[in-house]
Amino acid sequence: MNIEEVDLVPFIRSAGYAIRPPFLLGERNLLDYIIFYVQEGNFEIQVGGEWHLLKDGDLALLQPGDIHTIKGLTNTINPYVHLDFFYNPHRLNSFITLPGQVDMSTYQPLMQPRLGSFANFNLPVRLELSHPQKMRDLVLKMIDNWQLQTYIGKMEAHQLAHEWISNLIKHYMTPQTSLTHAKPFLNWITSYFAFHISEPISVEDMARRSGLSPSRFTVLFKQHFGITPHQYLLKLRLEHAQELLKAGQAIKLVSEYCGFTDVHHFSKTFKATFGLTPGQYRKIYNA
Repeated sequence: MNIEEVDLVPFIRSAGYAIRPPFLLGERNLLDYIIFYVQEGNFEIQVGGEWHLLKDGDLALLQPGDIHTIKGLTNTINPYVHLDFFYNPHRLNSFITLPGQVDMSTYQPLMQPRLGSFANFNLPVRLELSHPQKMRDLVLKMIDNWQLQTYIGKMEAHQLAHEWISNLIKHYMTPQTSLTHAKPFLNWITSYFAFHISEPISVEDMARRSGLSPSRFTVLFKQHFGITPHQYLLKLRLEHAQELLKAGQAIKLVSEYCGFTDVHHFSKTFKATFGLTPGQYRKIYNA
């Protein structure tokens, strides 16, 4: 499963502050997620047979399918949020599991997808975050808004949950190579060509703008776009010429607007590409 195949629509089931003396919450399984914040005290959480020690300030995330126990080692204050991160049309039928509920196969349609099940995720129980205070603050704001139990309060709590999980995904998701977006230093290329399509554009000018040598610029350009800068510009010019001819523009003007040196060069290049002269192409769309 890819994360792009599921809709990120947080739905909070319960949120609050658990204030407890030392305790043991027996083994259970989960249908949803728990954001688990240790405001004060020490906990031991066992997930899949592995123990995790949590202390003041730690944030943890328990995922659907996590068979776990929670032990409070001291007096504790534990802000928590039970929620779905991904849309499920039956989410109102889901519930918070109790100790002893381990085999949840009967309720499989209600179980949320696990973040840890996505191929590009490696998510620990105890979260190591680049901005932990921001994430802790989001949890507290989420709870406070949820406990208002007003429409606006719930709406804002869900927005905060979306921000929280978005930040988590950005932190832990393995970066993906984009096939459609230019690298930052090439982001300006398409708009630059569009604004200057009728003017002479040289590789030297573009390389200078990128802070690269012409040869290095050409290599990187081809790696990203699959063709040379000259071929890319010619492609844009011919596509623009097609649109202008469809609109009935004069061939001489189209040649000028698209940056060709003369009508003869334009006509020869157009026919070599599309198999029709500019006049024949225009006639088809303006008969």
